[in-house]
Amino acid sequence: MERETWSKRSYFIFAALGSAIGLGNLWRFPYLTYKYGGAAFLIAWMVGLVLIGLPWLIVEFGMGKYFQSSAPGVFEGIGKKWEWLGWWAVFCAFLIDTYYTVVMAWALRYVGASATMAWGSGEAGAKGASSFFFKNVLQLSSGPDKLGAPIGTLVLCLLIVWIFIFLIIYKGTKVIGPVSQYVMIIAWVSLVVLVLRGLTLPGAMKGLNYYLSPDFSQLGHLDLWFAAFSQIAFTLSLGMAGMYAYGSFIKKKGDVNNNAFITGFGNCATSFFAGFAVFSVVGFIMQSLSIPVGEVSTSSVGLAFVTWPVAISMLPGANSLFGIVFFSALFIVGLSSAYFLAYGGVISPLMDKFGWNREKTSLIFCIVSFLIGILFTTNGGLYWGPDILDRAVAFYGLLITGILALLVVGWVFPVSKLREYVNKTSDFKVGIWFDWMVKLVAPIGLTFVVLYGGFIPDIKASYGGYPRWASNFIWIVLIVTLILSFVLQSIKTKGVSVSSTKSEVKEK
Repeated sequence: MERETWSKRSYFIFAALGSAIGLGNLWRFPYLTYKYGGAAFLIAWMVGLVLIGLPWLIVEFGMGKYFQSSAPGVFEGIGKKWEWLGWWAVFCAFLIDTYYTVVMAWALRYVGASATMAWGSGEAGAKGASSFFFKNVLQLSSGPDKLGAPIGTLVLCLLIVWIFIFLIIYKGTKVIGPVSQYVMIIAWVSLVVLVLRGLTLPGAMKGLNYYLSPDFSQLGHLDLWFAAFSQIAFTLSLGMAGMYAYGSFIKKKGDVNNNAFITGFGNCATSFFAGFAVFSVVGFIMQSLSIPVGEVSTSSVGLAFVTWPVAISMLPGANSLFGIVFFSALFIVGLSSAYFLAYGGVISPLMDKFGWNREKTSLIFCIVSFLIGILFTTNGGLYWGPDILDRAVAFYGLLITGILALLVVGWVFPVSKLREYVNKTSDFKVGIWFDWMVKLVAPIGLTFVVLYGGFIPDIKASYGGYPRWASNFIWIVLIVTLILSFVLQSIKTKGVSVSSTKSEVKEK
């Protein structure tokens, strides 16, 4: 059976950009830039993009195209004993999607809440924004041991999210491509609206000064380099299996190198631009409430679901409209990443391995993921999904599989063969420097991240201050998914065998 392809190059670029541009661009990057010295962080971040992000993107796009297969098939093509490595990344993508979509459900819930300003207007709304999120929306329990019951409105919103995802993915690239184009255009237009509105608010310039003021002394601190490198790894949606599949849908004469650069720099430009929307609002809150920047919640879910509602409450007019615009934008950028994880990360590998029907596989995947996601709509869901499980798969899983994948491609495949292959059809050629980025520099950078910001602090003390039994769930998830990856490798099927395509790719 002939493999599906992107009908237009622009569809692939928009789909790849959509997979990379997600929730983290709006709430994680601006905070890290502020925390780690503004322009100093931007320097480290761009170094990370060049040394880690772009070589890694070329590897995932290029290997997918070379073997015309998703992640497990790519590593089976290198050698049957490596197939498990592709499946480990697939399990990470699957688990990430189960709780990532719950955060999207929160955003959808806030689109409705914005219409009525459910958390209140003026100073009363500003004071009530935090309580509304944690007590009304999440109905958060006191800890991970108090799971509680699913919250009906969040379950309904989660169901709507998965219906959206199914309708986009069940026809494959012929729907994913054009939808991605519209999704990204809408997201960028929304960002422009938010930036323009933010810049007109009193105190905006003060906030932007905090965002961009350079503190170059930070460049001497390992924390800054950890934050910059980890952000690059996460923001480009690498190590999540899906980019191999998206690369495999590129036409035979399609460009790899140029598309990787467009994806990498396009994603980072979007992050940088989003920071203007975020910190103009931070400055507005500081001036309106007469509080220092340290008292404005600017990180993680607090930024999206507390800081923005505070600002929306204090706006001089059109409060509901800008609330709807912001949370709709948050939902849309999350959607493009969610269906990437679903189709490229999980469904395409299952179809390649077992020869399953696309529509049925998509339906089953969406139903199973929705049912698991209900767990994260409970009173204790925030602890288990977007925090503990996220640490396991979107930090450790992503980084460890990424390190191993780069080493296998670099030394076993080897990378020189990949370089020659991608250069044949690319607008510009990568030199021998690319080989050493893949074989040595990028793996060392990622190893630094996983050791410095992961194993060293998490082995010494339980993660996030949770009880040790809850923190140990991180290691349980990693071990179980690794074992299951070897199980899937051992299964012999009549799916699309990568070995049968080896003679084809040699002719390209």
